[in-house]
Amino acid sequence: MTAESKHLKKNGHKKLIITLSVVFAVIAGIISAYFIILKVGEVKLRKRLDAENAKLPVSGEDVLPDDADAYYNGAAYNYNEKLINILLIGVDREKPGASDKHQADSLFLISLDSGKKSVNVISISRNTLCNVDSYDINGNYFATEKQQLCLAYTYGNDDKRSSELTVKAVSDFLYGIPIGGYYTVFMNSVKDIVNAVGGVPVSITEDMISANPAFKAGSQITVKGDNALEYLRFRGESNAPRLERQKAFIASFTAQAKKAVLKDLSLPVKMYNKLAANTVTNVDAASAAYLASEALGADFNFRGIEGTNGFDGAFETFTADEDQLYKLLLDIFYIKQ
Repeated sequence: MTAESKHLKKNGHKKLIITLSVVFAVIAGIISAYFIILKVGEVKLRKRLDAENAKLPVSGEDVLPDDADAYYNGAAYNYNEKLINILLIGVDREKPGASDKHQADSLFLISLDSGKKSVNVISISRNTLCNVDSYDINGNYFATEKQQLCLAYTYGNDDKRSSELTVKAVSDFLYGIPIGGYYTVFMNSVKDIVNAVGGVPVSITEDMISANPAFKAGSQITVKGDNALEYLRFRGESNAPRLERQKAFIASFTAQAKKAVLKDLSLPVKMYNKLAANTVTNVDAASAAYLASEALGADFNFRGIEGTNGFDGAFETFTADEDQLYKLLLDIFYIKQ
């Protein structure tokens, strides 16, 4: 080998080393930026959480200890500060911004426990009777009355304010559980969300052929687009079966979403940006990325609130079983001392 060829070979090795160093530096930068974004998202979500009012009432002659947030069966509890709670609100309207008033049609409280790597999804009936703040057309508060929970959304002058009022009503109903974020979806966004994960497999547990001939009891189908909306919106004589159907749908969607995100880790942020025009939220892209990353490796539990369905002469109602609700809140949101 000549001196010239040795020199060229040596220079080639140097160029390769420099090129690889640049590539590794870029990769390291991307990874670092990704985790920085996740951390920023987490910090933003936690800043909104104020657990000061998260205190369960004591019964009988029990006294709440100064260092406790709940006291039950001789044991003291504290609110779990590792939780991040987001309210998912579904509105039966094509898109945000319409002038006509609509109610909150679907309500799910999503609670991420970063310590246990678990997510609890609590379905809440739209017909739940609870204290709701009422406002006049100018946005001035005038009363707090026991109403259906879904009506809280109608008192806002826009979808942002309506979402905030719904968050407050749900938090008050759950004895001050802090809810740091909301994600309000409309019909157009639901179709895109479902299609993004390739559709959602569902079991048809009741005949719904009036909504779609394919919705025969006992059928196993995958719904997409408009079919997903038909499945979610169908309502028979009562809201209760629909709430159970929606809960099962979210469970199936979650499984599909995990598979889709594993194939494309950028999917949550892509969908967040794509859905921006048809959603209303105080959760930014960085926070959404953090939630998606945490949820990917978490165990999901789907919970419901027990109670009694009724009718007040004009509308359906749901009255929560206070004892069961108390136990549910203790189980999900509090830690025994």
